[in-house]
Amino acid sequence: MTLDARDQRIPVFDRWFGTWNISVNRKAYPIHQLQRRYDAIAPGWDRKVSRLGFPSAYRSLVRRIMPDLQQMGPAPGIKVLDCGAGSGALSKAFAVEMKRPFDLSVVDISPRMLTLAERALQAEGVPCRLELADIRTLPFRDEEFDLVMCAHTIEHLPDPETALAEALRVLKPGGTLLLVLTRKSLFGAYVHLKWRTQQLSSSSVLEWLKNEGLTDAQNLRVGTGVWTRNLSRAIVGRKASCGNSDLHEVAGPYHPIETV
Repeated sequence: MTLDARDQRIPVFDRWFGTWNISVNRKAYPIHQLQRRYDAIAPGWDRKVSRLGFPSAYRSLVRRIMPDLQQMGPAPGIKVLDCGAGSGALSKAFAVEMKRPFDLSVVDISPRMLTLAERALQAEGVPCRLELADIRTLPFRDEEFDLVMCAHTIEHLPDPETALAEALRVLKPGGTLLLVLTRKSLFGAYVHLKWRTQQLSSSSVLEWLKNEGLTDAQNLRVGTGVWTRNLSRAIVGRKASCGNSDLHEVAGPYHPIETV
């Protein structure tokens, strides 16, 4: 059975009223339809991302995790995967901030978005491996990457935990996961209605990550701009090097945001 052959539903509302349960779901976009939609908006995507301030916000986010990244991986550099890369804004931010060699792979379901990502990274002098693939079935070996990044992607899936499990599968023990999500907010509700995305809470995502073996997970703000700060939140953590997957919030310079 293919992923698209499953019962693909996005939860909208689920409440108990005494002995009654009222649940409302919406049919998720099949991957081929989501692909066409992102292909269609690709030409103007970079302008939209830039107007909202994500390039600088992503650079700020990468700088936050850079101390750990600088110590990763053997020579000649670390291996990095960007899942659902879109036009490459997060990969480009990483390329600008990273001062040591790295090997980059980029995955998306949209051919046009992959073309934009390739152009953006070529402009920075960064070679990359492009893969047209569903992030729930990544075409990589187990424990291949030192860093796995994923921005505003798992919300589109009726089974985001499947994508998270795949991200952890290809991540090396001790490697870093950087996840950027749409916050539950007024704008998040707009995205939810337009794109049939899930409105994911921090607690549910952190619980999934805990179950899949992520440790030292932290909530991070995404930049300081009004749009990026209110539209998104980030979660960063490390894959357990052993059987210990004790998840906890870490105070300090990361400024954890509120759970919603």
